[in-house]
Amino acid sequence: MKKRLLLLLLAVGLVLVVAACGSANETNEPAPEAGEENEAQSGEGEEETAGNGEQMILRYGELNPDDHPITEGAYEFARLVEEATDGRIKIEIFSASALGSEREQLQSVQAGGLDFFRPNSSALTDFGADPMGVLALPFIFENREHQWNALNGPAGEEILQSVEEFIGGMKGLTYYDDGARHIFTSGNPVETVEDMSGLKIRVPENAIFMDMISAFNADPTPLNYAELYSAIQTGVVDGAENTIAGYLTNSFYEVAENFSLTSHVASPGVVVISEMTWNKLSAEDQEIIQEAAVQSSEFVRSETEKFEEEALAELEELGANIIQLDDLSSWQAEVSDLYETYGGDFADLIEAIQTAE
Repeated sequence: MKKRLLLLLLAVGLVLVVAACGSANETNEPAPEAGEENEAQSGEGEEETAGNGEQMILRYGELNPDDHPITEGAYEFARLVEEATDGRIKIEIFSASALGSEREQLQSVQAGGLDFFRPNSSALTDFGADPMGVLALPFIFENREHQWNALNGPAGEEILQSVEEFIGGMKGLTYYDDGARHIFTSGNPVETVEDMSGLKIRVPENAIFMDMISAFNADPTPLNYAELYSAIQTGVVDGAENTIAGYLTNSFYEVAENFSLTSHVASPGVVVISEMTWNKLSAEDQEIIQEAAVQSSEFVRSETEKFEEEALAELEELGANIIQLDDLSSWQAEVSDLYETYGGDFADLIEAIQTAE
């Protein structure tokens, strides 16, 4: 009896072993042709490229809140890409400095940890793209039309290419219209350049803005954009400088009621993509991304112009003190030396911009 039981157990065990072996070799894929396995192995170590059938979710960082025109441009960019790829490439927008400061997000793009970001062009100067500093020179543009004639021309293209050429780790896709920048303060209003003397003014973390505010005889104070509201509220700074859209959508008028229309800088935003992300895209997807970026740039320009026309009236209704400055010649005189400091090596670019039609 024991002998029969033992033989039965051995037989059952043998059946289970055979079944397990068959299961381990089952697959829904056909067996590879001869040489296929070696061919696949020989591709290891080659640059990874996302095929046209591969689902991708990419991340885009932005400093401003969702209702800012430049953030709306990011959403339009994402929509255009998703539409052109039938949903195969999706771009998630992280607005309102959710992924860190301007410098932190640029570093993340450079390292491949973030796919897209929209810094101000001046920030890229500190990362090595020195030609970008030309766009942040005070009063270099006469008006918006002049600005976009220059940006869409040879000089603008050369400056955009400097991101990839001089920084490394990222590529410039297009410019975004960020509007002209103005001074806003809590307490005493700024009506002349002399009124800037001794004021603590928040600036982005880059050299050209610090030197510009110093030239106005104020005290430049680098500060994370996300901390600016509370910094004005608590007196850490007396004010800051930003665009009309930035002033309104971030509710800075609640803590800094004086808004002086200095138009001292009109440096555009620049949409950058991580070089690692770019290199993973197929040539077709690269073209889609580039075209969507350009289209969204046109969208941002239109939305920013429309937004600014309505925003000043809204700000007055909200209690902001809008200060018109008719003569900016004294402001221009104070910062003239910056053209040599930041534009001395780019005289041809400056001339091309100033004469753009």
